[in-house]
Amino acid sequence: MGVTDDGVRALMGAGAGVAEADARILEAALEQFALTGVRKTSTDDIAHRAGVNRATLYRRLGTKDDVVRAAYLYEAARVLAHIERAVAGIDELEEYVVTFFTVTVRAVRGNPLLERMLRVDRDETLRSLTVGAGDVLTLATAFLADKIRTLRARDAGAEGGDARLGDVEALSAVLARLTQSLLLTTDGPPQLDDDEEFRAFATALLVPLIRG
Repeated sequence: MGVTDDGVRALMGAGAGVAEADARILEAALEQFALTGVRKTSTDDIAHRAGVNRATLYRRLGTKDDVVRAAYLYEAARVLAHIERAVAGIDELEEYVVTFFTVTVRAVRGNPLLERMLRVDRDETLRSLTVGAGDVLTLATAFLADKIRTLRARDAGAEGGDARLGDVEALSAVLARLTQSLLLTTDGPPQLDDDEEFRAFATALLVPLIRG
């Protein structure tokens, strides 16, 4: 079951579009995954932690696989909301991109839930972040595409020109996958270890790409 366009739009608000009862179940699922790992977590475990019965869980969110996918999307949307708050009010394209990238890498690498899940069940968590990450990449790509269009339109207006739309979706997908790679392979190139290196990388490579 892939994420739908409506699902992306709902989750873009970091849970604002998720019913309160569903959010409680998804948060309970994430807490349980961090305790016992995804493989060892049952729907009964999630239902008990959320304070609902298994029938209610299934009726609202579906099978365990459906809950796992929805939980990862829910957490991804919360991270995106954190990033968006960090860049709110920045109008200049270069500073927006540099700040966005720096905050993103910090938020993803330092995500406490992800760190706990990697400790509890590293293999399953890595699988979820690679071959099982299609829905999260779709969400991130849609989020980035929206931001790039807005930045380019604003930048073009400031320059008195037309917005450079180009292939925004393809660029957004590449940037989403770049972030995925920086998360999973921290000891490979490019070696980015602190904010100064994050900012230099973004200024040299990402700003020209996003400016178009």
